[in-house]
Amino acid sequence: MKKTYLLLIFILMSACTNPTKVVFLGDSITEAGIYDKEVAIPMGDTLIYPQHTGFITLLKENVGDNMELIGKGISGDKVSDLLTRYKEDVIELNPELVFIYIGINDVWHKYDFGTGSDIDLYERGLKKIIADIKNQGAKIVLCTPTVIGESSGEFVLGNQFKDFETMEKMNADLNDFSDVVRKLSSEFNTGLLDLREIFMNYISDNNPNIEPTIIAIDIVTIGFDTANDITEAVSASPESNINPNVAA
Repeated sequence: MKKTYLLLIFILMSACTNPTKVVFLGDSITEAGIYDKEVAIPMGDTLIYPQHTGFITLLKENVGDNMELIGKGISGDKVSDLLTRYKEDVIELNPELVFIYIGINDVWHKYDFGTGSDIDLYERGLKKIIADIKNQGAKIVLCTPTVIGESSGEFVLGNQFKDFETMEKMNADLNDFSDVVRKLSSEFNTGLLDLREIFMNYISDNNPNIEPTIIAIDIVTIGFDTANDITEAVSASPESNINPNVAA
């Protein structure tokens, strides 16, 4: 079993006793979770083979046939997009356990396209989704948004050049949005996977010179080798970043 996914498996097993159906709700990071490097996916008018097999696909290989893992990630989604589809993509499937990982695009798109989410809208939307899923009877694990790049210097984000000041603003927003997730996790007594803290601790320990990127293959999606390193570090002391307490 690949070490990269031990962290998610730990949460999965701790959060819910013998779940038979688990849904992962999110954006492109979650969408990539269903990829299999042996199976081509459509990209425009062509088919391409993913560079890596996604975490959901790898989890399926290790949890047994009695557990159904369903990826419901769509590239570019923000919390407003989840609000239009969570009933169909989650509630109607009647899962026992749901992972919710959203927030990167809510911040990123504000700076790249002017279409990001106000933090109040983000909180209200996420709160609505959590409440309705819990009312359906599922248990929930919330994930904090991670990083958009990791440099406090300059790099290209989308088609626009991002300077130090913009990077600092994005990082501040990500911290604030992560605080919202932590707050809602406490309010609704959900599980919490604090990916923001995990990533920032790893960057602090392994990128002291603030190089443009050491962990992400496309500024937001974690690279495969680094995922192994991060998982090893967290597995050594998981209690600081993981709250597996999940109440229905």
